[in-house]
Amino acid sequence: MSANTNEGIRIRCDYPGGNVKVASIDEERGVVEVAPDMRDSSGRWFHWDFTVSGAAGRRLHFRFPDGCEYLSSLGPAVRPGGGAAWSWLHADGKRHEPANAFDYTFAPGEDETRFAVSIPYSQRDWDAFLASLGRRPDVRPGVLCRSQGGRRDTELLRIPCAGAPASWLFVFIARQHSCETSASPVLEGVVQGALADTPEGRWVRGNADCLFVPFMDKDGVEDGDQGKNRIPHDHNRDYAAGRYASVRALKTLVGEASCGRRLVFLDLHSPHVRSLPHCPEQDQVFSFGSADPVLDATWNRFRRHWADAQRGGALAYDGSFDIHAGEGYDKQCAEDLAHGLMSARDWAQTLPGCFLATTCEFGYSLCGGVFSFAAARELGRNLLRAVQRTATEAPFRQPDT
Repeated sequence: MSANTNEGIRIRCDYPGGNVKVASIDEERGVVEVAPDMRDSSGRWFHWDFTVSGAAGRRLHFRFPDGCEYLSSLGPAVRPGGGAAWSWLHADGKRHEPANAFDYTFAPGEDETRFAVSIPYSQRDWDAFLASLGRRPDVRPGVLCRSQGGRRDTELLRIPCAGAPASWLFVFIARQHSCETSASPVLEGVVQGALADTPEGRWVRGNADCLFVPFMDKDGVEDGDQGKNRIPHDHNRDYAAGRYASVRALKTLVGEASCGRRLVFLDLHSPHVRSLPHCPEQDQVFSFGSADPVLDATWNRFRRHWADAQRGGALAYDGSFDIHAGEGYDKQCAEDLAHGLMSARDWAQTLPGCFLATTCEFGYSLCGGVFSFAAARELGRNLLRAVQRTATEAPFRQPDT
């Protein structure tokens, strides 16, 4: 983590998720030039998160390098004065331009204001969520493995089947790209749905073992890395090579636990930081189809159920931005696979009992509506509802034993 200290304005990023490189601070003009720290990611990515002090009562202009989008469609996420509440610079939904600069006026006495490309989510947030669930015997926190650097645990949450041996295995993972924070509260919502006293929740607990991995790239989340395009490849291109400890551990766990069961495997992500004319889906909710006709037919039933469950929700999902096999970004995924870079979705679809395996994407600030943690949790609960409704339908491919 890098920081810059000036006699007046000070910028730091020495906390979980923090990331910034400070090029210059012009006190007289009130101009601060910053950039994301790429670290071991190739290319130009957009994760940044820093705190400003010494600017009370001033209006500052923050500028990122030209040639890339560094701000979401609603501008930065802002937490003024060290408070707990985050909001978007354009919380009214107005699109922010340009994509590499923003102005902010600090109130008199305002200090320690944090700015980030997205609403942050790290270990402390997951711990708070687990605490909110209480001491339920059907909530079993554990460890998937040690993190890649050996400094931390990579968490695994289990909700075991309450009845006879489970005929289903539900697996939900997030943060393969450590910067993709919008996926995390959606995962919380899925957990809430699985524990809810609803027909869907009771069915899940009575028929499925559920596994949740909140941070596949745990070190990257806490260190504030980009996580995308790590050299030589990121976590979600590692399912052939097995370079990363969490990927190896997940493959072993799911491979063994899915034996003789029908498998649902959902990998939760965030897309590009903002929509562009040629890719409007980046500010929406969307998922990916399959080249396998049986799995693709199941995916189509799933997306219809999800659209029905989400109707009237705070964040819109109707399936219209979903990416079908061989179209749009899925072409790049196919090219990666041809070069031996296998994603989690592609790997899960090779397992004998696979019933549904897809990647779901959730926009950073616009996400079929203005993104908030509460809205994202609702989306996750409805995602689980759609999975359950799809699982109780026929036909499906019977797993090999």
